[in-house]
Order: sequence, then structure tokens, then C-alpha cells
Amino acid sequence: MITMFDTTSSTGTTAQRFVPDVAAQVRTSSGRTERLRAFIHSHLPTETDVAVVLTPSAETAAVLPADLDALVASDATEFERQQAEQLLENVDAEFLVLVTTQPAPLGRIPVNDQLTADHAHQFGLAFHELLHILKTAIGPIAELLETEIDPEYRQQVHDLVNIIEDGAIEQEAIEGANFSDNAEIRLELTRRIHSQAPDDIPDGEQVRFSFWDAVTSALYEWAIYPTDITGALLDEDDERIVFASEADATGFDTVQEALQRLAKNALAIRSAERDDVTHSHDKTASVRRARFVVETWQSAILPLLEDRSEASAESPTEGDTQETAADSVSSPDSGSSKAAGPETEPDPSSDEETDRGGDERPQFERSATDDPFQDVLDQPTITPDPLDEDLDETPDLEDPNAHTADTPGSDSDGSSQSVGSHGDQPSQTSKPLDPRTRELARSIECPDTEPESSYGERPSSGDEVDDSSDTTQQSTIGDFDAGGAPRKDRSSGEATDSHDERDYGHEHAEGEAPTPSIPSEDGSEPTAAPEPAHAEVFDRDPADETDTYEEALAADRTAAHDEADREGIDTDALERELEDLSHRLDRGSSDDDQAAGGSSGGPGQLDELELVPIADDHAPPGMWADIEDGAARVAGTLEKQLRLDRHRGARRGLTAGGYDTTAGHRLLIGDPRVCKVDTPGREKRYALVLVLDRSGSMRNGEPPKIEVATKALARFAVAAEGLGIEVAIVDFVDGHARLVKPFSVETRHVQAGLLDTDCGGGTPLADTLELARQLVENHRDEPLIVAVTDGEPSSVDDVIDQIRAAHAPVCSLTIATDTEPGRLSTDASELADYYERETTVYDGERLDDRIDQFASLLVGF
Repeated sequence: MITMFDTTSSTGTTAQRFVPDVAAQVRTSSGRTERLRAFIHSHLPTETDVAVVLTPSAETAAVLPADLDALVASDATEFERQQAEQLLENVDAEFLVLVTTQPAPLGRIPVNDQLTADHAHQFGLAFHELLHILKTAIGPIAELLETEIDPEYRQQVHDLVNIIEDGAIEQEAIEGANFSDNAEIRLELTRRIHSQAPDDIPDGEQVRFSFWDAVTSALYEWAIYPTDITGALLDEDDERIVFASEADATGFDTVQEALQRLAKNALAIRSAERDDVTHSHDKTASVRRARFVVETWQSAILPLLEDRSEASAESPTEGDTQETAADSVSSPDSGSSKAAGPETEPDPSSDEETDRGGDERPQFERSATDDPFQDVLDQPTITPDPLDEDLDETPDLEDPNAHTADTPGSDSDGSSQSVGSHGDQPSQTSKPLDPRTRELARSIECPDTEPESSYGERPSSGDEVDDSSDTTQQSTIGDFDAGGAPRKDRSSGEATDSHDERDYGHEHAEGEAPTPSIPSEDGSEPTAAPEPAHAEVFDRDPADETDTYEEALAADRTAAHDEADREGIDTDALERELEDLSHRLDRGSSDDDQAAGGSSGGPGQLDELELVPIADDHAPPGMWADIEDGAARVAGTLEKQLRLDRHRGARRGLTAGGYDTTAGHRLLIGDPRVCKVDTPGREKRYALVLVLDRSGSMRNGEPPKIEVATKALARFAVAAEGLGIEVAIVDFVDGHARLVKPFSVETRHVQAGLLDTDCGGGTPLADTLELARQLVENHRDEPLIVAVTDGEPSSVDDVIDQIRAAHAPVCSLTIATDTEPGRLSTDASELADYYERETTVYDGERLDDRIDQFASLLVGF
């Protein structure tokens, strides 16, 4: 007995439970992939060889070479080796742009339509990576850092370069004329989704910032997107984010002005004029920005660490051995100070002194924040980098054709300079600084007085706050759920009219001096604090944000909903089909109750039909590309035969009508379907039901029979659909008959489940053939049933009975990769005489040839 599986226990219609969310279909679709590819290629030189891959294994987006090791090793992806191998199969490109298929969290953005949000999110992420391809000189920047920065601090400078470069390229895209009008809102949407903010912190939890957490978060606010993290960190009344130690707080106090200068001046260095529409991006601008990052590091941040290291070395704790300044600086590699010699044990008294805050150093590791975007220096160089001689050229500001601002740290002769650790003395590995940067270095390294920390009352590590006794739970911003509660608006109170009047991330207690503005070079009034790339957020009324986004994303909404119409499943047609099938199965069930059940393996063994839900994910692109290539060959053969069959204009395999001379063989097995009826040739249509055997015996063979069977069946299905043939697919596994693909669902929607190689249990082929008969019963089109099996059913007799009872021709593609050619098993050999057509595949390497031969036999019944 076969009955419908679980048609009433879940909410919603059967069709709604069977199909995935339409937004999930669209953001993983081949149509979305192609549109992203076209978007990226429209901005690149014609010879650029880039493919786009949509994958849940990317947190945001990434650009990588089409290389197995690169995919597996990248911090921007989470590929297992086997996954990466499948992805790279048949990827005919030198480089990959990987874009996430994770849904855009509506709780973080003023958009209430998932289709629109996903479209803007994926295009925004792809656009960000495109900007790096066009504007960032990966090779020269990497070489600059390798030359100028000690290996132990190279990752820290990477962090700064990433932030500055992200801000610069997004600012240029927002302000420039060479990209679409919705570039700004797409980029802003991605920043809102992936930026960490104080309101992401769950109630009752507290985040403790290291020096480097504070530095990177503040620079992110001043260069890219306002998050309010720095404001919360510096607000003594806000306990959500605090410094991990007094040293971290004091260190940040010392360098924050230099970070503001870095953000303001680096973002002024442009790679293209605002009104340029030619995409003639000058990558030398990115190298100049990186040089300014290096100069800021060497003049402002590194001396801070060296000064504290020297102070620590001059007053060693009892029991400590004398340390060098380099050894005593906290670094990502060391984690803590170490005396010379690998066997030296740390002195407990030194640890105790550090815990008391007497000898602390700023921590140079991120402990509470992260960056979900790819490290720009991990990207391959896709468009040409500037030549070495171009990198020393600094445009003259008086030249109206120059499209980069005056570069801080560059003399008129184009030489770039940097300071070492002692005043104006240049380091031996660095070029000397120009006078303006020397003044910056002096102001940071030799202040009139040591900055007084305003964090004396904040708990420091090892002082008033103990992890084991905190009343609030310690957490990290990087661990918070991006899809959590809606983010509160950063603005409160009356809005100001100008960016210049706003304090970027600083809230001061009464009587406390505000953060100084950036001194101007000519001694005039101080200049304004830096404006981040997304400064427009400051001027927008929070009450109008939803309307602003709706208007700006109108094109995304239209495109996304058009894609949904093309990619989605017709749930109304599917519901009608499933209801009709349910009624027919119920009628068949009643008939079975009035008659004796079949023997073991025959009708009656299966007692439920499972509807296999359509998965959100797709098969690996390379694997499905193989299916489509093979289907094209099968379609060619089928089309030729169908043309002849339609020309004949006859419906065969009937028990009444004129005698069909081509069906005489049926009389030998007692089959009465030897008649035919003429039909108008142009009106002939076809309905095909494919039956897949997933029994335990399909694991056998080399290659395994199930691998060959799934590929063969998928090719048949795609080929037939391409010719206008309606196709349904059923299978059986572990005693269950399953409807894998109804007629009203295209094969591409079930590709992941179809190519899955799961198998197990017995071979109730007779029951599944009965289900196939039910599917084509009363179908208006010419029916055909094809079983893809190893020909070893639980009961041969019951299968023969089903073949005889079917009004549709039943054919078999027998998979026998576990036997010698020409030596089918006894059961398979016996069944071969009863199938209308039968072809055997002994060698998996010759699958295409055998399918092609089989296709030529599937008409003219």
C-alpha cells in the first residue's frame, strides 16, 4: 500500500512545505551568479579571467586564485578539501570571486523585503571586492610592508592598511561618477550588516578591549563607518565596553590623534577624479596610502611601545633578567615578555607586578573584535600593479590634471620618508620623513607632558575586576550573532547640521577636555575631525531611513523580484499536482484493502510516500556543469528521434485500436498492448517518469553504481526538460518510496538531492514502479517510465507484474559496474526480456556512449 506521507501534520500547504524559501533559491541561483559575473566583468579589462561562485563557505566575499590550496588555506573561507575540489572541477577561470549565500539579516538594516536585502547585500559585497581589484596595488603594498615592518608586527600594519584601503575605495565609489547611483547604499548596507556595534552586546555582558581592539575600532569609525564603539569605550558611564587594562587605555589616549590624522589624510589620496567615468584607476594612490600607514605606525605607535619597553627595562623586578626593548614589547608572536633563552621560566614576581598594573604594556592582539572581510593583501593581483618607477611619482597639486591629493610624507622629489624610534633619526630600513611628518612624530613622541589618563577609575585587569567574580559576563563583540536584535540608532537628541561639529566617537564628562582637533599645517584654525567614507549616515534622519533605503534600492527590488519570478517554483501548479496524486494514491489504497496484498517486495511493502524537500543549496558548480554538458548530447539524440516519432503521429502501447506491427514481441510475454491510435503529430507531447534505485547493493562496483546511476538519471532529466518533456523523478531508499521531483518542478531545483549518493535498504522496485504508474495515470501526454537500477529487486515476479500492468512503456538503464561485461546477474537478465527497451552500463567511463544509445531507443513505442 502506498499513501501520501505526512500531508496534514505541518502548517501550510503541502507545496509550501516541499519547496524552499524563494529568497534562498534566488540568492543561490545560477541566474544570480551570472548577473554578478556580468556586473564584475563590465568594469574589468576584457582579458580578465574571473569566475563568480556563490557559496555558504564564505562569510562575506573573497577574491582568490582558482587553486585548491588557496581555497582551503584562506581565512576568508571555510572549505573542506573535498568541497574545494568539487568547486574547482570544470571551473574555467584563473581567479574566483566568492560571494556568500547567507541571508541578509533584516534585523540590522531598514529593509523589510528579504529579496531586496539579499540582492543589495550580494552585489554590495561583490562591488567591494571589485573596487580592490581596480584600485589596490596588492604586490607593491605587500613588498612595502615586508621591507619596512618587522615580521612580528606585520599583521598589525596589515590591519591598519585594510581599514584605510577599505575606507578609501568605498569613499571614492560613493563620491565618484564612474559607478551606479545605488553604489553608496549597497556598500552602506553591507557595512551596517557586518559592522560591530555596542548595541550588539547582550544585556548583562561586558566586553574588554585591548589596545589594538581600540585602535582598529576607532580607525574603522574614522575611515569607514560610524559604529559608536569608541564613544562607548571612552564613556565612563557606559560599562558595556571597557579597556582591559590601564596600559591599554593610556596607550590609546596617546595615539588617537595620530589615528585621526591618518584617516583624514589617507582618505584624501584618490585614485581617480570625482567626475571620471573612464575607470582609469591609479593604483599608485593605494601605495601612497599604505606608506602613510607605515609612517604613522613608525612615528606614533611603535615609539609608544618602545618607550614603555625601555621604562620596564630600566626598572626590572627582582628576579628578572635584563631584557632588550624588542624582547619586552608585547607582540602577537610572544604574547608576553620573555627573558633570553628558550629554557628560561617566567618569574612569578614579574607576573604579580604586571597584575597589579605597575608594569603593564598595551596588548597588541585583538581579543574582542574581528574583521569579517578578506585581508586585502591575501588577494591575488588581477589587474596590473603600477611599475616601480611610477610609485615614486607624486602629482603636483598645482597640476589641474592631477587626481590625487598631496600625499603626507612625500617631498617634492617624490621620496617617501619614515622615522625610527629616536626622534628625527630615520631607521636604517626606512626613508627619511618630510618636515610635516617630522612635526607629527615630534608631537607624538615628545609631548610637553605625559597624557593624563581619564580611566583611573575604570577597572583594570587583575585589579578590581576578576573574571571569576564579575557580576557581568565577559564576552567579545566578534562572538555576537549578526542576526540578533535590531541595532539602535546611533543618533540621539538634536541632530547637528555639519559633520565638522560632531565628535567622532568621543563623549566627554563634564569639565573634561575634548579630543583635540587635527592641527592645520599653516597654524590657522584647526581642521575638522576625519569624515568616514559613510559620513552620510550622520546627516540622515533615523525616522526617514526606511524610506531612504526603499527609494535607493528600488532597482535592487525590481531586479530581485524579477529573478524570483524566473527562479521560483510555481507553488500553485505544484499544489494541484500533489493533491491529484494524493487522491489517486488514496483510491489505489482502497483497492488494495479489498484485494490480497503482494508478496515480499511487491505492492504493499511500502506504506508511505515521502516528499523530499527541495534543498536550499545546489550541487557544486563543476559537477552540475558536467551534467548539463552530458545532457546536451543526450538531448541531441532525443530530439532527432522525437522529431521522427512526432512525424509518425501515433500513440502506441494500447489495448484497443489498430494493430501495431512493431509491438509483436509483446505477444510472446502475454502483453495485450499491441495496438496503436493515430494522433496529430504536432500535438504529441510526452511525460517521463524516472525511477532511481538507491538500495544498499548500489554501493557496489567501481565506480559505485549509485554514482553512475545519479549522473545518468540527472542527464536524462535535464535533456528531456530542455525538449519540452515533462519529467518526474521517484526513488526508494531504506524501504521508503520518495517523490524527488514532481512534474511541476524543474530538475535544477533538486540538483543537490538528486546527485546525493545516499543509498541503503532493500530493492522494492515493484512498489516504486507502481508509484510511477500512478504518476502517469490519466496523464494527458504520451507516458514513459525509465528505471535506473542494478536489476536485482526483492521480487522479480512482482516487478514483472508491474511492467505488465503499466499502460506506459517501462524501460531500464541497468547499471552493472560490479560485473564483467556481458554477464548480468540472473535477475537482471530475466527482467531484461520484459522491459520495452533495455541498455546496460558496465563501464562508468563509457556512460555517455551508453546513454546516447539508450536515448535513441526511447521513442516509437
